[in-house]
Amino acid sequence: MRGGVNVKAKRDAQPVYTVDAPRRGLSCFFWSLLALLCLLLFGAVIVGSVLAGWSSGLATARAHAEETAAAEVQRQCELIPADLEAGQLALARRRLEALRLETPLPACLLAYAPTATLLFQRSQARPTATATMTPMPATATPSAIPPSATQIPATEVPAAAYDLEALLTEAQTDLERGDYPSAIDTLSAIASLDADYQRELVRRLLLAALSAQAEALYRAGQLSEANILTDRARAYGDVGSLSYEYFIADAYLNGQHYKTTNPAEAVRLLRRIVIEHGLTHYMQGTAVSELQDALRYYADALALQGDACQALDQYTAALELNPAVSYINRADLTSRRQDAELNCAAARQAGGSPQNLATAAPVGQQSP
Repeated sequence: MRGGVNVKAKRDAQPVYTVDAPRRGLSCFFWSLLALLCLLLFGAVIVGSVLAGWSSGLATARAHAEETAAAEVQRQCELIPADLEAGQLALARRRLEALRLETPLPACLLAYAPTATLLFQRSQARPTATATMTPMPATATPSAIPPSATQIPATEVPAAAYDLEALLTEAQTDLERGDYPSAIDTLSAIASLDADYQRELVRRLLLAALSAQAEALYRAGQLSEANILTDRARAYGDVGSLSYEYFIADAYLNGQHYKTTNPAEAVRLLRRIVIEHGLTHYMQGTAVSELQDALRYYADALALQGDACQALDQYTAALELNPAVSYINRADLTSRRQDAELNCAAARQAGGSPQNLATAAPVGQQSP
């Protein structure tokens, strides 16, 4: 009887682990979730490190490329005196032509170009030009050219060694056939050899050659080089319509330069081109693209410093432009405009007057 009772009691007993099973399952779920979050966080850290390394590497590569390019320009400048000394005039001329394409123009270009041009022309001179040449003194040989471009005196090669009349005729021929760079080099060489030789004619021809080459560069979109030549031309007289070309090109170049560092100034300059002067097709329409991009940068800066209403105006102005080539993401810009609109409405409801909201601190400073 006692044994039967014990067996029945055992049959009726409930398993003790059935109550704790859900708790253990929930605990496993939380631990699994925690492990997943840690894994995602670890992955995010790795991705961020990779992106940071890539950005740093890109900046380093760009800086290295710029240093390499500058070093190559310097090397070419240093090789020109050796070429002239060795009589390799064609090689020196090719180096000078390559340096003419650099921006900004290397200092050695203006120093060596007249001398190299004269030496090259002497080697290729026509019989009519060589017939009147006098022997060159020993002290004026190419070997006397110093290694530093900034130390070359303008009278190193005596004017008596060249037929200036023949050189002037050749410069006029170059000018008539549209070879403005050659005309500029030859006329500059004549002026450096004898500043008083046919002074008014040489100056007038220099003005014409520099102006014509500057205009060609403006049409080709090489604005920096064109502005440099226009500045040179001004030393010889009135440049006429090039003053307007210079004004617009200067505004465009400065607008590009200030777009990220001083977007308010960039917007002012680019508006002058697109809105005030109506040059919507300037630089094949990229002036409108640059203005839209500058408005985006300006709006971002205003939003960052808390001027939501002004930021809203700039975002709206940027979205109203429709350039052929756009540098912005319109969907992203629309989203930012909506955020600025909400923040502006909140600021007005908080008691900000329209006059106060329209007065912004300079970009980069917090509004009071």
